[in-house]
Amino acid sequence: MNANRKKKPQLTAEAAYENAHLVAQDLVERIRELLFDLPAPGNVEHQINWADVGSVNEVNNRLSAIVAFLDGTEE
Repeated sequence: MNANRKKKPQLTAEAAYENAHLVAQDLVERIRELLFDLPAPGNVEHQINWADVGSVNEVNNRLSAIVAFLDGTEE
C-alpha cells in the first residue's frame, strides 16, 4: 500500500444521524407531494376505481408499518 495515501475523515454518529434525518424529512415531503397528486374523489377526468383504492390501501399499510416502527409498537 502507498504510505502517502490519505485516510478518509471519520464521520461521527452525530453527523451521520443529522444527514440521515434530513434525508428522511425530504422523503416525507416527497411522499406528501405524491399523495396530493393522487386522483381526488369527484374528479371527472379521473374516475376513482378499485385499483386506486388498492393503491391507497397499500400506501396506508406501508405508512402504518413506518409509524409502528417509529413509535415502538411494531410487532
